[in-house]
Amino acid sequence: MFYKTCRVIAWIIGHIIYRFEVTGRENIPKDGAFLICANHIHAFDPIVLGIFTKRIPRFMAKKELFKTRLSNWFFRNYGAYPIDRQAAADMTAFRTTMDILKSGDGLIIFSQGTRMKDFDNAKSGVAVFALKSGAPIIPTGIRASYKLFSKVHVHYGEPITMDEYAGEKVKTELVEKVMSKVIGSVTKLAAEPS
Repeated sequence: MFYKTCRVIAWIIGHIIYRFEVTGRENIPKDGAFLICANHIHAFDPIVLGIFTKRIPRFMAKKELFKTRLSNWFFRNYGAYPIDRQAAADMTAFRTTMDILKSGDGLIIFSQGTRMKDFDNAKSGVAVFALKSGAPIIPTGIRASYKLFSKVHVHYGEPITMDEYAGEKVKTELVEKVMSKVIGSVTKLAAEPS
């Protein structure tokens, strides 16, 4: 209920201050687990994706956002859970992610780990989660200045499925192969039109 209320408020405010161009929403599965992997250029990105993702997704977010009692309450009720970006492997976040996907829910991940212009150095966690769970990755490109009344472009790409990798061991080479597809797709979707 809390998330839906926030989404309605965000939808109303968002459509007052921005002009949205959204394509590819049909690429988000109507049921079953999925991973939306998007580039991260602004603090508003999670809100924008939340507005246009019809199903209620979960969010992986940096642990620093959960420091105060109020922010911890807000983000957890919004569907976010913390990850320690400094840790080599945050096993609590890993298990939470896998539980979400195994339960058939969707997840939004910003693989860059922080806001930055280029997606080339995106971290490979999304590929590991997809390979281990079998959930498809929905590459998503966001292009926006987020200036008042400007256009915000959101493009959900065709799913990158894990069917062809079923039964294979999740080794570095396979993770890199999947991540290469994700990086190429997200980069293309987020690029300025030629």
